[in-house]
Amino acid sequence: MLRRHSLLLPALLLVTLLVSACAQSVSAPDAIEAYLKAKVAGDERKLTSLSCKAWEMQAALDAAPFRSVDARLDNLSCRVTGQEGDATLVVCEGTLIIQYRGEDPRQQSLAGTVYRVIKEDGEWKMCGEQ
Repeated sequence: MLRRHSLLLPALLLVTLLVSACAQSVSAPDAIEAYLKAKVAGDERKLTSLSCKAWEMQAALDAAPFRSVDARLDNLSCRVTGQEGDATLVVCEGTLIIQYRGEDPRQQSLAGTVYRVIKEDGEWKMCGEQ
């Protein structure tokens, strides 16, 4: 009886760790969705944290234009389309809606841009556009 209990505790601990790891995992499309949301919010700090080291400077530049406009994403949906070397390629659908100082809102389709996403430090990171 004691032996069964001594095996039960490590098994429960392992299951708890596995469930926790799965709950925290983010996919490549999730990473791009988070990047785009931070971009329209003009959140430079968040953008750089979601970027690979090679893309951090560009991420800071990506945030700047959105600080002076009202922007939002409509019907955002991203998916993996393939691989290129160590990068996973992601495309998104949806619309970027931008309104500047009371002007009529402008809409821009998100289709047509391919995002490069890599695993860096164990996390999916935005690392370029095509």
